[in-house]
Parts: sequence; structure tokens; C-alpha cells
Amino acid sequence: MINSTLIELKKLLNSMENDFGLNSLSELERNVLYAIQDLEKENGAAKTGHLLDHEFTANMSRVSVFRGIKTLEKLNKIKRKTSKRGEYIVSPSD
Repeated sequence: MINSTLIELKKLLNSMENDFGLNSLSELERNVLYAIQDLEKENGAAKTGHLLDHEFTANMSRVSVFRGIKTLEKLNKIKRKTSKRGEYIVSPSD
């Protein structure tokens, strides 16, 4: 059973995602972005191995996660930390 507090939290999250301009992203892309931000906060960057195991992305297929990374890169939401493959950070806000 869904409780009213959970519904209010979901409404608040949707509103915040709108405020930050994330509403144009798919749920998969938002989860990949959130996981990258969380891993960056903990480790300085999100390595793809850790990203695939993160709680926000662990139930996604490997292909879906990489598709999300590719889309987020094209939208300039994330970038590679260095020229080295497999390490990503969230792009600074404009």
C-alpha cells in the first residue's frame, strides 16, 4: 500500500527535478546522473564498474547504463574526468 507521505515525497522530487531542468531526461537517464553524482561525491569520479553496481543503476542492463551515459554526455550533463575512458563527473552548471 502506498502511503500519503510517499506520494508527497514523489511530488516534491518531481518539482525539484523540474526546477533543476531534469524533467526532459528519462527516468533511466536521471538515475544514471544521480548515481554519477553520488559516486563523484564519494570518490571524485564515477568509474563505470562502480556505476554498474550502484543502487540507482544495479537493476538496469549494462547496455541501458551505457546508453544513458552517452545521452548525458551529448546533453553536456556529464563529461569524462580526464581523457581516460570510464571515469565520469557531472558537468558544472552553466
